Order: sequence, then C-alpha cells, then structure tokens
Amino acid sequence: MGLNQSQSKGVFLSITNGKLVRQFSAPTEKSVSRVNKMGREVHEEFYDSMDGWLTDIKTKQSEYGKFWVITLKDNETYYNLEMKYASGYATSFLKALPNADLSQFITLSPKLIVDGDKKQSVLFISQNQKGLKHFWTKDNPRDLPPMVKIKRKGIEEWDDTDRMEYLENYVKDNILPKIKPTLQDVNEGDDTPF
Repeated sequence: MGLNQSQSKGVFLSITNGKLVRQFSAPTEKSVSRVNKMGREVHEEFYDSMDGWLTDIKTKQSEYGKFWVITLKDNETYYNLEMKYASGYATSFLKALPNADLSQFITLSPKLIVDGDKKQSVLFISQNQKGLKHFWTKDNPRDLPPMVKIKRKGIEEWDDTDRMEYLENYVKDNILPKIKPTLQDVNEGDDTPF
C-alpha cells in the first residue's frame, strides 16, 4: 500500500486573461506580485496549458458564486482548476469533453480572444496534439437547450440557466461514471472486503 495525496489538496489554479494562474503566499522566482481587489498582495505564476488524466469534475458554491472544479493528475500531483460556472472557459470545455478519450492524458489551454471591444474566453481540450471539436455545435445542437433572451430589470440579456443545468447533469450522468473507479474495479483480483 502506498501513500496517496487527496484530490482536494495539491495545486490550485484559476484562469485570468487567457492564462492559468497559480497563487503563492510569498514571491517566487517566476511570480508577479500585485494587489488584489481586497487590498491584499498576491504572488502569481502564469502558465499556457496543463495536462494530465482527468480524475474529477464537480461544482462548488462559495460566497463568490458557483464554480466548476476540474481535477487533473500528472504522476503524483493533483491539479485543481477552478472557473466560474457559466463562463466561456467552462462552456467551451464542457462542450468538447464528450469527444475526449478519458483513458488518456488531456491538455487544457485557455485563451482570451479579443476582437475590438468583444472578448471571448475559451478553454481548449486537446489530445495527442489535436484539438477536440465541440460535441454540441450551432449546426448540430443535439438536445442542448438554447440560450434564451430574457428581460431583467428592464434590460434584455441572454440567459443560459437551462443550458448550464443540462451540461452539469450530462457530466454527472455520462462523464463522472467514466472517470470514477467502480467498486468492482477497485477490488478486482483482491479477496479483501472493501
């Protein structure tokens, strides 16, 4: 029996301006220091991509809203990537995820595409150095609910509530069972009761 690291521990990352960000409590050789919105000095390192085996996807609620947490494992280390629940990063990741072979490494690469005053945030998934296409597309949305135009406080805006709930349920029903070992897998070849 070996020692194992909890998935809730390990390296925590977020995405800012198309880069993966890791915060440190003290400056490092590669970190950039800044004062955050709460007036606290933070030290951050920036990365273009991350890769590993997908070991978990979950949502969490905090005082800042709802987030996705994607966990990848590379050798001994777990990497936990947190992103806003209905962000462009999350949506693009979730739309391509059904096309991934979850028995292989995946590479995640965030990008911020700026076109004039419009910004589009995207999280690309690739395997074997090939980008994965979206499973749900504009031309073939399958059963993905469309965004709905609503009026809130006199202002029209696009609402993606049904779409995000559908994607969350899809992950629970179709993705998590593929990455979570079953009891039979864990005990295969072992006569010890679980």
